[in-house]
Amino acid sequence: MDSICGISKKTNAGGDFYLLLGDFLDEFYKTTPEIQAKMLGEPPENMDRQEYVPFLASTAHKLANDHGLDPPRWVFEKRCYLPGRSPYFACNAKSKLRLLFMYKSPAEFKHRNLFVDENALGRV
Repeated sequence: MDSICGISKKTNAGGDFYLLLGDFLDEFYKTTPEIQAKMLGEPPENMDRQEYVPFLASTAHKLANDHGLDPPRWVFEKRCYLPGRSPYFACNAKSKLRLLFMYKSPAEFKHRNLFVDENALGRV
């Protein structure tokens, strides 16, 4: 079973953040609510890129809300919010794509000043 914390550990060890996130999501969507809660429960380690911990917090918060789970308390820690006033836009979005992300981004991401596609946690 992978976890939010596992994503941070593997990324810190040199793994690709987005591939690890995708693998985590694949596993999360296939399992039971009890295991899902465990997968979200342990907070991530600190990471080099400032947007990664807030992104993982947003992910855990959104998944919990979408699956009827209580969001883990750690998602509300200060380090789980993007520092400063500069927002993070997925895909290094510019111009109209930024506007689209600002409109479509899930509330759990907007809350942390992160702007992504509405399907950022979707899998094919």
